[in-house]
Amino acid sequence: MAQFDVGLVHRLADQMEGIASDIKKHVNSPDQLKQDIKRMNSVVESFQTLTQAASQSGSNPIANQNDVV
Repeated sequence: MAQFDVGLVHRLADQMEGIASDIKKHVNSPDQLKQDIKRMNSVVESFQTLTQAASQSGSNPIANQNDVV
């Protein structure tokens, strides 16, 4: 069974939060917003990959010291 990396989920969530903060502070043009949306999509794709891997392992993960087993 593949481990579900909760630490990675937290890091991705922090990245998403940072992108949203950047949008609120710095976006002044459609091109800047497009670049931030690309970054957000990349993070979302990483979340999807993690959840698909967990689903395919056929288990219900349990958190244990920032890792799910």
